[in-house]
Amino acid sequence: MRVAVVGQGYVGLTGAVALALQGHSVTGVEQDPGRLRILNAGEAPVFEPGLPQQLTAALATGRLRFVGGLAECHRRTPFDIVLITVGTPPRPDGAADLSQVTSVLEQIGNLLPVPRVVLKSTVPPGTSSRLADAHPWLRERYAYNPEFLNQGSALEDWAAPARIVAGTWSRDSERALRELYAGVASPWVATTPTSAEMIKYASNAFLAMKISFSNEIARMCCGPDVDVDRVLQGVGYDPRIGHAFLQPGLGYGDSCLPKDTAALAHWAGSVGIPAPLLRATIAVNDAQAGLALQMLRTELGAALRDATIAVLGVRYEPWSDDLRAAPSRTVVPAILGEAARVRVWDPATGPAAVAALFPAADPAPDLFGAVSGAHAVVLLTEWPQAIEADWPLLVSRLAEPRLLIDGKNCLPPERMAGLPVRYRSIGTRVPVPATAPTAEPQLEATDGVGPTAPA
Repeated sequence: MRVAVVGQGYVGLTGAVALALQGHSVTGVEQDPGRLRILNAGEAPVFEPGLPQQLTAALATGRLRFVGGLAECHRRTPFDIVLITVGTPPRPDGAADLSQVTSVLEQIGNLLPVPRVVLKSTVPPGTSSRLADAHPWLRERYAYNPEFLNQGSALEDWAAPARIVAGTWSRDSERALRELYAGVASPWVATTPTSAEMIKYASNAFLAMKISFSNEIARMCCGPDVDVDRVLQGVGYDPRIGHAFLQPGLGYGDSCLPKDTAALAHWAGSVGIPAPLLRATIAVNDAQAGLALQMLRTELGAALRDATIAVLGVRYEPWSDDLRAAPSRTVVPAILGEAARVRVWDPATGPAAVAALFPAADPAPDLFGAVSGAHAVVLLTEWPQAIEADWPLLVSRLAEPRLLIDGKNCLPPERMAGLPVRYRSIGTRVPVPATAPTAEPQLEATDGVGPTAPA
């Protein structure tokens, strides 16, 4: 098929590359001149592991190119299908801003012959129906096909998705979508566009709820005889629950969960649905980032105002360069408001970028430079360089009281247990005994009441 992908951000570029490698003739449309120059130079303007190499491979096939507009290409050789993958960022009230989507539809409506249209951008329930009412030509040529890509595994998720959701009003549109994904083995959910819109929002809302639940449970795991790692491990072995996203930290902060939960809550309010569980999920998450400063206040007391704090990590995750909702955006300014000095280190965010994000902070050139002389360390990103660092040496460079706040619960507590440092995590974490088995433990029921506790 001849496919146009409008919007070459994270989703659009991943899709354009994957579709070209599947055998389609793909034109990536990008209106931003700077981004278009990068693409035409054969480089990826977004960070995703493996994407630069796959982009090179797709360009080498001759089936992928990038242009600044739809019309001229369509006049020469009409597209069979146009994918819309533009952003729907949050407005100040939390509602999704659909202006980019409506702008692209206006452009498509002027193309002759009119191609089939697949909207992949995340939009509130009922959006497709309103778009079809505004553009009568759209209804029989339309599909809402949400994306479910995870940062760090986007290419694999496109090639082998957990499901393909096809929201259409006509069998012809569903058939066109099946042709687009020919060769991709995945369960199909064929439904209406409005149901497909709700599936996307409900999926992300559930994942957000699972993270907030983990964080709330972690707050309860605060005594010496309770271990948050073992608690959530035991919960996650239930096949009805699973371990994915059952990980406490300083809140969710990727590119989707914050904006999608806010947009769904706004939509629910606009139609008179209370949604208390969704709003509680958001409230728990909003409060979670404050734990880092709360711990600093508790552990340092009045000394906080004269203290130097080292913050390790700016990104929400090592494999994502999207900083819009990263906890660092909240945590670092909060600490700057109360500590004498804050140093910030992130191996993938240069000193100039750190200075632009946090003008009052001191960008640290390396991990040891960040930690040396600091009274406390706040770890915000699970960088391998931090996890695998020489922590005995790092701790020796700290100034008293040598506090380490693990905001991602990613440092092995047994490595911290023997060090002269106050280790604090999200919930209590207990070192695994040296004699404990290294293989994944088998949970065995005892007395019919639950798994055997570690010795």
